[in-house]
Amino acid sequence: MGLGALGLPALLRGNPGAEKPWVRDRSVVWVWLGGGPPQHETWDPKPGAPEGVRTMFGAVKTSLPGVTFGAHFPKLAERAHRLAVLRSFQTPCKDHQENWVRTMLTGTDATPSPLSAGSVYSYLRGTNHPKTGVPSYVLLDSGNNGDFLQSHFLRGNTPGDLPKAYAPFNPAGVITPHPPVSAKKLKPDADVSFSPLLQNMELRLPADRAAERRQLLMRLDTAARGLESDPAFTAFDAYREQAYTVLKGSVAEAFRLDRENPKTVARYDTSNISLTCPNFVGLKDFPQRPSMLGRQMLLARRLCEAGAGLVMVENCGWDFHDSNLDPDQKRGLESFGPSLDWAISAFLDDVRERGLEDRILLLVCGEMGRTPKINEKGGRDHWPTLAPLLVAGGGFKVGQVIGASDAQGSRPTTTPVTTADLVSTILRTLLDPTKLRLFPNIRQDLLRRVEEGQPIPGLV
Repeated sequence: MGLGALGLPALLRGNPGAEKPWVRDRSVVWVWLGGGPPQHETWDPKPGAPEGVRTMFGAVKTSLPGVTFGAHFPKLAERAHRLAVLRSFQTPCKDHQENWVRTMLTGTDATPSPLSAGSVYSYLRGTNHPKTGVPSYVLLDSGNNGDFLQSHFLRGNTPGDLPKAYAPFNPAGVITPHPPVSAKKLKPDADVSFSPLLQNMELRLPADRAAERRQLLMRLDTAARGLESDPAFTAFDAYREQAYTVLKGSVAEAFRLDRENPKTVARYDTSNISLTCPNFVGLKDFPQRPSMLGRQMLLARRLCEAGAGLVMVENCGWDFHDSNLDPDQKRGLESFGPSLDWAISAFLDDVRERGLEDRILLLVCGEMGRTPKINEKGGRDHWPTLAPLLVAGGGFKVGQVIGASDAQGSRPTTTPVTTADLVSTILRTLLDPTKLRLFPNIRQDLLRRVEEGQPIPGLV
């Protein structure tokens, strides 16, 4: 109703990004490997460790001298000189429970429940880009896992005490389900660009009629006030122009992969890779479904180009215990590993070719790592003391390994990098705290969230 009644100028007037000098022209894509990726099988393989500790599948040399990755990541190994590999990252998550996941996504365990990094940003930047209308904070839901991991991640992206408008926009239509088993999932081949939420953002009025109404409204305004020299009315006209830009451009365009070059879509395509996904019914016969991660990463790039600030890419399923509910390392890595390797590599190449490499910060991690010792079933269990983390782009120093782990891959031997460091890196990439301090009406608790902590040491 607001869009139809041209009430959007008032909405945009509440989110005038051009009048917020603390907002940086940067975006962050945070790829969430829900379940906990194993550090030994990803980017800290420990090939010299004893059998039963070192990576189960061998290691590959990378473009960084003396640095190896797990055997499932040959493409990322070729691009390691464009990555920062963290080998001293710790998380607070001993399990997948919602409170621990929320602590990681917010960067603090303070009570009452704080805002996620994305909600802090959405509040301080505004919920939508002032020109394109693209949401500032977006969550791309894969639908490739059981409700347990996914719903905790969704609820961990919490707006805290803010209105729900500051929660992430999820084009799949999943909004913090409760209880977890009620979460709706996309079908594996579903295209989020045709979801009802996005269709509601499209202008349904024919272009010629919209133009006529626009001219009529402008004439009525002129006749009613005759005050074009008043700066307040000039500003209002600017917001109205933004409203028309949003409607004409259509927010949904950023989600439309059919607008993308088919060669680019094929470059990202991971649908030929079948994922072994837990079904949480207590069966060993795990369901198979095609990976949507390539599609998610292409959408993330399109959203960043259109003005989104923080894009959360959910890729749950990295919980390789080997139990009735989870695959072992072999089955898990054979499906999730190649999909991640392909999709992230395609994203890295694409943003570089488009001149976006320094403008988009990419983060890849999960809520924990895995135990140094392989269990008797061929899996690894929960281990928060050391977890894998990749960083790329954003104008940071890449082509390096930050921190070090012990010979077993069990704990950092250098100062640990924490989730508070990670969240600080995100917020300081997106917002300038020195400019925020100049505006006394900023909520002081949110200002402190941006000011506290430092970006990951060694990146700057």
